[in-house]
Amino acid sequence: MKKNIFYAAVFAAIIFMLVNSGAVIKYSREALDMCFEYIIPTLFPFFVMSGLLIYSGFGSVLARAASPIMLPLFNVAPAGAAAFAAGLISGFPLGAATAADLYRAGSLSKTEAERLMAFSSNSGPLFIIGSVGAAIYCRPVYGVLLYVIHILSSLLVGIIFSRWGRAHHNSPPMRLITRDIPLTEVFSTSLSRAAQSIITVCFSIIFFSALSRTLLDLLPLPPLLGALASGICEFSTGTIMTSQLDIPTMEKLVLTSFIVGFSGLCVHIQVIAMTADAGLSLAPYIIGKLLHGAISAAFTFAALCVMPLDMPAFSNTAPMSASFAWSPVIIIAAAVPVLLIAVKCYFRKYPE
Repeated sequence: MKKNIFYAAVFAAIIFMLVNSGAVIKYSREALDMCFEYIIPTLFPFFVMSGLLIYSGFGSVLARAASPIMLPLFNVAPAGAAAFAAGLISGFPLGAATAADLYRAGSLSKTEAERLMAFSSNSGPLFIIGSVGAAIYCRPVYGVLLYVIHILSSLLVGIIFSRWGRAHHNSPPMRLITRDIPLTEVFSTSLSRAAQSIITVCFSIIFFSALSRTLLDLLPLPPLLGALASGICEFSTGTIMTSQLDIPTMEKLVLTSFIVGFSGLCVHIQVIAMTADAGLSLAPYIIGKLLHGAISAAFTFAALCVMPLDMPAFSNTAPMSASFAWSPVIIIAAAVPVLLIAVKCYFRKYPE
């Protein structure tokens, strides 16, 4: 029955694309231009560098450093820090894929892996800071602010999901071991994996952008809802469409924060494809991404209310001191230890 529905949906999509072939070709070209202009220059070098860190063992070092917070904050065995670290370094969809790999290897229980997937699939720093902040909005400080909020929101989602399936079995702590690989092999592996990743990302963007924008052309949506709908389908296209809206910059950044936090159906399908054989429930992942988008938008709105964009810190013309320009980033980052202390006190008051 499921396959019949899938076949029907594919045939319907083929007929739809044939009928609207002109629009599909136009939007495919625009998506390809976007990949060459924004995605490949900003992401591919970072994919290579993050691969050098991961395959040389730095990912495990970072995971061991973060492992003390995994159990008390997120109710996940220390081995799960590897997935969160991979998500921070390389971005979508490596964090969720690593969580599924840890479950397959027996390092995490099923419940722990599902908790971990809810908050470990995050955007990499270079996309938010480089592509969104520097390339799209031409203000790197916007990108840094959005990235700090993105990670803080991810941590909060992880804390919320620490109560998911509490009665189920948790895995014992696991020692993370890194295989010693020659540096020449590390570089060649990083380069080939980066090429595969950028091809997957770009062609996913082209497909989902062309299909969603062609479909949206047939719907009488206002520009704001059109940008949001496009971002729900494919977040890179939605981010660019949001930046081109004729609305205040504050509203653009709030909507962008939601779109990047949710990450779009394009990324979700990549995650589903990479974790399908693990047998994990995707409900925590999907709910977690919706929460991530909502919390990111709320934090962005709060930060920009404290530091409005028309103040010198965000002005394109007025001179600004470095400390004042970075003050909203510092304010949001300062909320992290406060949040962690509050949660630590909560766990002491209500232990397992």
